[in-house]
Amino acid sequence: MAASPLQPERHLLARVHAVQADAPQIRLTVELTASADPALPVRPGQEVDFAVTLLPEGSGHRYYGYVMAAPFERVATVDRLGGMSLLPSKDRYASSVEAGTSRVARFTAVVRHDVGGGAFLLPEVRAGIIAHGGSSLTSSTHSVRQYGYRIAPFPPQGRVLHLAPGYRGVVKDLLDGLGDAARLAGVGPARQGVTSVEPDGVVTYTPFTGHLGYDRFSYAVDDGTGHVMSGQVTVCIGELQAPGVLGG
Repeated sequence: MAASPLQPERHLLARVHAVQADAPQIRLTVELTASADPALPVRPGQEVDFAVTLLPEGSGHRYYGYVMAAPFERVATVDRLGGMSLLPSKDRYASSVEAGTSRVARFTAVVRHDVGGGAFLLPEVRAGIIAHGGSSLTSSTHSVRQYGYRIAPFPPQGRVLHLAPGYRGVVKDLLDGLGDAARLAGVGPARQGVTSVEPDGVVTYTPFTGHLGYDRFSYAVDDGTGHVMSGQVTVCIGELQAPGVLGG
């Protein structure tokens, strides 16, 4: 979606139009956009920034954009509301604007860590108009949902490193599948060898001279939100057909 003067380039999740039946020149477009690409899964603990854009037309009295609360309550915590608020009914977040102006309201949703695999976040938006004064909507839409997110748990931790006798090994993939914000938080010692971490996050294991068989060491990764997961690398040292420096 092309950038507009109202907001940076983001991913469009839903667009809804409301039209006043007795005055079709009075209308409202509500767009919900987000910082995360709906083509990709979101992870537990991930923050997604949302923007609700209200684009009124005509001389209506007041225009309203709504984001329904229920889809978020099931899987995320909504925070940092700007330009919108949760209504007393607690069923929706609302923002409003007068004729002749536009508005962008914002909020952040943090995916809960206790969300299981197979869950989805599919936001719903509505639009409403008070055309001629008063306090009741004279036009409104049903909830519209178009694009959303699959919530994918983090991949299981743990690696196996196979080494030929007398050779060291490297582990390069400890952050695979965890997102760009993930980082290696720490690596523990091995019992029968020495572990070290390179500046680029590659872990090196060097076995003690003469050791054959199994060894292991632990590691911890931060998913970028402060949530730390631990895993273990199991090292197998024995005769292999192709000697060399092997990565797991």
